[in-house]
Amino acid sequence: MLKLPSELAINQVEELHQLVLQELAVDQDVCVDISEVIRVDTASIQLFCALQKHLLAISHKILWHGYSQAFSNSVDELGLTEFLALNGNN
Repeated sequence: MLKLPSELAINQVEELHQLVLQELAVDQDVCVDISEVIRVDTASIQLFCALQKHLLAISHKILWHGYSQAFSNSVDELGLTEFLALNGNN
């Protein structure tokens, strides 16, 4: 499981990308815990969009764990709730 920090900002995207690559080493769905996220920027969401696109291409997906109002609001404002399959997450 990939547990996200409380703040996701552009200066952390490279580190987050490396963690995502480690999760991709196993050929399965990727579980991401967003329960502690209180701030997120579009660069971080873009990384999750790229991850979701890759996973869907190999018949997998992101499994969201926990709930973050900030993450949900940001994804919704960008119109990506359905693509990231974040709806119904709690």
